[in-house]
Amino acid sequence: MVKRLFLLVAVLGFASCIRADSTFDGKWTATVVRPAPAGNQTLVITLNTMQGKVSGTMTIQDVGDVPIDWGMVTGDLITFKVKMPFNNMPTTFVYLGKIDGDKISFGRRPEDLTLGRLVEFTAMRGQ
Repeated sequence: MVKRLFLLVAVLGFASCIRADSTFDGKWTATVVRPAPAGNQTLVITLNTMQGKVSGTMTIQDVGDVPIDWGMVTGDLITFKVKMPFNNMPTTFVYLGKIDGDKISFGRRPEDLTLGRLVEFTAMRGQ
């Protein structure tokens, strides 16, 4: 009986190491307050992390689903890139976030620093 219990604990421990989810994994929702003349924007961010790399999608109001092109996570920080329309052109945006419990404080701006400006917002873990 003790051997079976030990074996079960060992198997579960090994399985949890293989499937070690990051605290970033899951769905996050945010309302981004953008500078005029653009209106507020609703985002649903689905994050998946594995071995420090980030994948997933972002559902952007009036645009739909776009994939996360590139990303990485280190400790409580995450960064990733998403292509989305900006001034009627597909533009790469860089997101940088810091997690604190069930919220991520983000900053985003176009990768081309001559376009747009930094916009800050908070995403909350989806229910």
